[in-house]
Amino acid sequence: MTLKILLAVLLGGLTGFFQPQLSSYIDPFVTIALLFMMFFVGLEFGQDRELFSQLKKDGCTLIVYPLLIAFGSLLGAFVIGFFLPIGILESVACGSAFGWYSLSGPVLSKMVSEELGTIAFLANLLRELSTFLLVPLLGQSSKSRNGIKPLAFAPGGATTMDSTLPVVSRVAGPKTALAAFISGTILSMLVPFMLQFFASFLV
Repeated sequence: MTLKILLAVLLGGLTGFFQPQLSSYIDPFVTIALLFMMFFVGLEFGQDRELFSQLKKDGCTLIVYPLLIAFGSLLGAFVIGFFLPIGILESVACGSAFGWYSLSGPVLSKMVSEELGTIAFLANLLRELSTFLLVPLLGQSSKSRNGIKPLAFAPGGATTMDSTLPVVSRVAGPKTALAAFISGTILSMLVPFMLQFFASFLV
């Protein structure tokens, strides 16, 4: 699975390098493909009758996961900021997007600088791409809690609501996928506020 994802990314990179004009046709196909993936993930949710009872039973526990992921992301960005030339607060601002590169880039470019926006875009894009490689490894090796493997979706951050959700579902199962979807949704709701909060200190 990991090798297939890596090959797909490399093939896409080579295609984009030699045929950059194809980028104008990407958005519709990506949207359609993502909708299909979300449909099949939802189909898998619906087939498992235990998922909804689990959501009712462990609802509060499922909310803890995104909060821990948010804390870990910000802490990691804070620590790595000591070793980066951009500064600690700038590093935390980039990390506060939790993988949502398409929002972090424009917001920080507009509120702070184009340089920081570019860094945020690349950092969060790499987080999403690395998630595709890490999930198969973490999903198989991590321990489960009530059928949920938190380490399988923690690297994805906000992206587990959409783009990285299918790979989480495939590797770790529908129960983990449900927790990942809830986690990604909550983190995605936090991102706009977090970005503006940290960016306000850099203006």
